[in-house]
Amino acid sequence: VLYAYILVPIWGSKKYAAGLLPPRLMRRISLTVVTAVSVAFAANVLALLQQTMIFFSVDAVTAITGGLWQVVRIGSRSGDMWNARAFFLLLIALAQFGAWYYWQRKPRFVRSFLTAQVWAAALLIGTQAVNSHAAGALVWPWVAVTNHWLHALAVAFWVGGIAALVLILPVALAPYADEARWQALRPVIRRFSRYVLG
Repeated sequence: VLYAYILVPIWGSKKYAAGLLPPRLMRRISLTVVTAVSVAFAANVLALLQQTMIFFSVDAVTAITGGLWQVVRIGSRSGDMWNARAFFLLLIALAQFGAWYYWQRKPRFVRSFLTAQVWAAALLIGTQAVNSHAAGALVWPWVAVTNHWLHALAVAFWVGGIAALVLILPVALAPYADEARWQALRPVIRRFSRYVLG
């Protein structure tokens, strides 16, 4: 979201065909995405292992060696959502690979691949909402799940956006001196703050 709706509208330039941002910044954004997807995949695997351990009341070794994790993955709603999360993580990873693949071949496609990651990530967060406490609501559970999903999206944008800014801004602002840094940073912070306020 930071790339597609904050940085490109503010700093985007057609002179950078691949992604509309300077290559040093695009490399940092790509590294951030790859790191985030890797951590999310590891967390997803640990979540499946934890669910298996709780469901069968066994230790981690038994859950893995006994194949009990497959029972949870295939035979429970938690497993269904795990499969959906894995699918959306794979889509995000494929979109990142597509951005790399087309970097030199068709640089104008890079922005589309990176923007597609936003929508896959929103659906990924939605899988968490389906298994949340909101799903147990006695009145209008889908309203509760939708509300939980929107709340999780807002938190992901806010906290994730701040984390991404912390990782990306040093690289983005490195070529500028003090006053020029502030001039480049001000519109980004202003636009990000408007989104966060919403």
